[in-house]
Amino acid sequence: MPSLVESLGNFISSIFHAFTAVLGSIVAVFQSILNAFLGVIQTAFAAVGTAISGLAQTFEGLVKFLLSNIVVIGVLVAGFAGYTYYQRSQGRAVTTNKKIS
Repeated sequence: MPSLVESLGNFISSIFHAFTAVLGSIVAVFQSILNAFLGVIQTAFAAVGTAISGLAQTFEGLVKFLLSNIVVIGVLVAGFAGYTYYQRSQGRAVTTNKKIS
């Protein structure tokens, strides 16, 4: 049969263990809230980074397209400039044949 001192020691020990378990639970709650908050921030930064990467890839593709078709674009611009010069040398304004009412 356990003595009174031993029972009192067990009682104090169980109170101490309960107190540390409560504190551990409180810390775990705050830790999970902090982890959730940091996860949201990380997701937001990842989304912004992905958007910036997508825009950079889009502009890269546009520049590659323009550079690969530089001859075609140059011919079109030269043709338009030549047509405009021809029309002006004939004394006509460069217009479309639309009637404006």
